Amino acid sequence: MGMTIREIAAIAGVSPAAVSLVMNNKKGVSEETRRRVMSVVEECGYAPALQKKKVERFRLMVLKFRAHGIALEENQGFIASIIDRIESECRRFAFDLIMCNCEAKTAAATIRELMQNPPDGVIVIGTELREPDYPLLKLFTVPVVVLDNNIILDNIDSVVMANRALMANVVHYLYNLGYREIGYFKFTQPVNNCDERYEGYLAELERLGLTAPEPIWLKPTVDGAFEDMKNLIKSGAYVPHGAVVADNDTVAIGAVKAIREAGYSIPEDMSIIGFDDIPFSAVTMPALTTMRISRSAMGMLAVDMIRKRIKYPDWPGMHMLIGGKLIVRNSTRPKNG
Repeated sequence: MGMTIREIAAIAGVSPAAVSLVMNNKKGVSEETRRRVMSVVEECGYAPALQKKKVERFRLMVLKFRAHGIALEENQGFIASIIDRIESECRRFAFDLIMCNCEAKTAAATIRELMQNPPDGVIVIGTELREPDYPLLKLFTVPVVVLDNNIILDNIDSVVMANRALMANVVHYLYNLGYREIGYFKFTQPVNNCDERYEGYLAELERLGLTAPEPIWLKPTVDGAFEDMKNLIKSGAYVPHGAVVADNDTVAIGAVKAIREAGYSIPEDMSIIGFDDIPFSAVTMPALTTMRISRSAMGMLAVDMIRKRIKYPDWPGMHMLIGGKLIVRNSTRPKNG
């Protein structure tokens, strides 16, 4: 069993405080005392206990920006899954985590109030942020990472899915199945991610030499998409055919329900692909082919990025695009297959 500083002090005939000063190479003792203590230390083979490394303990905030709430709450737990991963990462690093909601109408006042006692960094859930809202981010006086919005601003980092490229992959998959008529089910509510997906869709159709039909506009909820699609079919304004991609799984699921109730079959009469791979997409009838995005990766990378921004505030802005994987289920099949 190792010796203690008190025992070393007794042998050397000095106080424990003097031994501590010598061991930490500090002033306050004579050279004679220093030599005497070091002689006892060497003779006894004393090794001081290792000091525990100081652990960073940041205080982080997750701020959910709400413009209309639809993209945050209606997508069957997509954002909730990301926040779950952020929470687990904060536990892993022993960070303190604060959750806060921020309504668009009162956002400026909310942010100014929060900055009266600011955390070390803020992760903004920016799914519903639009370009006119971007100046709000300059009100933060601490490092910020925007999650789920492809924002490009100085000293504002972001983590978002590669919407344009992933939607291009979806279109190309349907093209390889033999489809040359590929439609689009689009939100009636503007959301940056979905706008980027539509841009990727249009770009890939153009690259393939295909004509883009007018999008079918549907409300961004299961019930809303169901009612809109039911009315479109009933009025003759839309006849299910060919293949379709949707802004996300929620809209696809609502539309498929109305299409099947109208007597059409999926995928026999129409193939359809969603986006996000929410849990419900795997248990619909038929199960939905979709683009899977790792919510776990997005949450983990957001925490990692805010850690780096806190430690290295002068780094240039970092903008990370997350890839995805097409999950093929029963809502698609080869044309005439």
